[in-house]
Amino acid sequence: MAMSTIILAAFILVAVILVVYLRFFKKGAESGCHSCSEVGCPLADQARLMKNKKA
Repeated sequence: MAMSTIILAAFILVAVILVVYLRFFKKGAESGCHSCSEVGCPLADQARLMKNKKA
């Protein structure tokens, strides 16, 4: 019982550290639509064109 608890705790800790690293510390991997539109995502460009046609 104790060994499985330690293994489970280690797995959860590694998962949390991985998420924090990917979310906050990894450079160039920004998530979200704003960073995509700055890079030039085709979907964001299409949305911008549609918005400009309406205005």
